[in-house]
Amino acid sequence: MKTDEFNRRARRHIGRARSPAAPILEIVCRFRGLRGAAIRYVCRLEGGEMWSLTYRKLLRRYYDVEVGIHSYGPCLKPGYLPPGTRVGNYCSLAAGIQVLRRNHPIDRLSQHPFFFNSVTGLLDQDTIPAVTDNPLAIGHDVWVGFGVVVAPGCRTIGNGAVVAAQSVLTADVPPLAVVGGVPAKFIRWRFPQQLHDAWLGSGWWLKPVDALPFPIDSFLEPFGSGCGSGDVDAGRVE
Repeated sequence: MKTDEFNRRARRHIGRARSPAAPILEIVCRFRGLRGAAIRYVCRLEGGEMWSLTYRKLLRRYYDVEVGIHSYGPCLKPGYLPPGTRVGNYCSLAAGIQVLRRNHPIDRLSQHPFFFNSVTGLLDQDTIPAVTDNPLAIGHDVWVGFGVVVAPGCRTIGNGAVVAAQSVLTADVPPLAVVGGVPAKFIRWRFPQQLHDAWLGSGWWLKPVDALPFPIDSFLEPFGSGCGSGDVDAGRVE
C-alpha cells in the first residue's frame, strides 16, 4: 500500500475523532448515573476507542486514567483500570486483564481487610498504602494478552513489550521484552540488538497514524527485512 493512500484513510477516521456533540455529552457526564452511557455513546460517535478524543478526555477527568492515542482494549472501559493508570500510544490490551495495585498484608497477625481497609467500616483510614500510591505505567506499542494479571510488584511495562496470555506479572517488564508464565519470566527480545536500539530510538509512536515519520511499508513487513528499515534506523522522531 502507498503511504498517501494509507494516510488518506487514516485522516478520514481522525476527522470523526471529535464529534460536534461532544460538548453536550461532556455536560451529561457530570451526572454520575448517566456518565457510563454518555462515554460509550461519544466513543461510538467518534469512531470507537482507537480514535475517540473525547473518550480519552473523559477517562482522564472522571477516572484518572490516561490513555494514549490509538490504544484500545476492553480493559479501557470506564472504571475498569485503577485510578492513576497510564497507558501509552498504540497499545493493544486484550480482554480479561486484571490490574491489582496492592496486596493483603501477609506479615501481620491477620491479613483480613477488617484490619487494613477502611471500606469495611471499622477503621478511620486504610493502614496500607493506597491504590494511587502504586500506579501502573504502560509504555507505547505494548501488547498485553488475554487474561493477564498485573500484580502490585509490576509498576512499569516498557515500550514495545509483549505479555503472553494468562501470565502473572510480578515485576517490571523491560522495553521490547517478550514475557510469559506464572509468574511471568523473560522469554526473548523482540529484535536483535542492532534493531532493538534502532526501534527504541525511533520514537515513531509519538506521531498520530496519519503522520507516521516513516514510509508505511516499514510497518507492513518484519522489522529489519529490508522493507523500510533503513528509514527507521536513520533518525529519531522529535
